[in-house]
Amino acid sequence: MNIINILAGPIIGSMIGYVTNYIAVKMLFRPLHPIKIGNFRLPFTPGIFPKRKEQLAKALGKAVGNNLLTGEDIENMFLTEEMKEKVITEIGNLLCTEEYTIKNLLAAYFQQDDYVRGKTQLEKLICEKIVSGISKLDLGKIIARESGRVIKEKTQGTMLALLVNDKLIASLATPMGEKIETYIKENGREIIRPIVNKEIEILENRPIGDLVREVDIDKEQLLGMFDKIYTEFIRKKVAGFIKQFDIAGVVEQKVNDMDVLEIEELVFSVMKKELNAIVNLGALIGLLIGTLNIFI
Repeated sequence: MNIINILAGPIIGSMIGYVTNYIAVKMLFRPLHPIKIGNFRLPFTPGIFPKRKEQLAKALGKAVGNNLLTGEDIENMFLTEEMKEKVITEIGNLLCTEEYTIKNLLAAYFQQDDYVRGKTQLEKLICEKIVSGISKLDLGKIIARESGRVIKEKTQGTMLALLVNDKLIASLATPMGEKIETYIKENGREIIRPIVNKEIEILENRPIGDLVREVDIDKEQLLGMFDKIYTEFIRKKVAGFIKQFDIAGVVEQKVNDMDVLEIEELVFSVMKKELNAIVNLGALIGLLIGTLNIFI
């Protein structure tokens, strides 16, 4: 037996093992589409991932939504001391700053048209509330009563006191009060609106820090309050939000939308060494089998 005959078995075995495992790895993703000869579809076409893409997407969606990223996991993530401190500190810095006003803060999150529309609605709401509050005071009676009291006080001890009695006062003050009340109901909004508009403009252009200080709450109290609000919000609302998000469905849809070549690139970027090791293992096993055949 010459050297070529001795080496032929191990070399051929090694090549067969290498090629077999290489083809097996490639068949995870290739071919991308079914291969047909007439009406006959070749076995193992398309590859495993293209053929089972929908099942893979559904399985990954369930795994992520039900096990890997639950409402409790996200709640715990948002309630870590590091996350809470970061959020609360940012809020505290924002509310105590001299840099931002209400106007430029809101302008950063709303379009100009939306901001103006919201401001107009706020003006209208405040005017409506003021006029509504005034109408509930029964202003006509208040004006009549107070006018009568003032007239009595001013005429007391004078000659007019003999002429001005309660009946005369009522006959003058009651119609005046009623007319003023009617006027305010009809024109109060237009009278009040410029005043409200001016006050809103003053308020929106003041630094947020000034407004917070006027409330007379120090920074530590403010941060403590927001800490409680933030914690309660996360604990009571996050789980419900996560259920509405349907994470499993989102992941499933994202995987279905991915091209098979993208999935292949993703898998190989993570498992390239392991897959190459499988191919090389095939060559090693083929070499060992070929070597054993020499002694059989």
